[in-house]
Amino acid sequence: MLFDVNLNSLQTSVIPDGMRSRVAGAYSTLNYGVRPVGALVGGLLATAFGLRAALLVGAVGGALSLLWLLSSPIPRIHSLAADDVATTR
Repeated sequence: MLFDVNLNSLQTSVIPDGMRSRVAGAYSTLNYGVRPVGALVGGLLATAFGLRAALLVGAVGGALSLLWLLSSPIPRIHSLAADDVATTR
């Protein structure tokens, strides 16, 4: 829930008005569309290898998914003023 507030604020500041609904729609489709796949894969992993292994794979995958932020300008954004966001791109 906290992530959604930050995401919406960032999208409002960065994405042009005419594209905002398309980006939000694409994000929602991907975000909510992948969740059942993750649940299915997690269930299959837990059935095949045990719950502990499935949770370990999920934790490692979650940690690795943050690696893209290392090269992203998002962590360096300290203000959502239009001038500040434009200079971090």
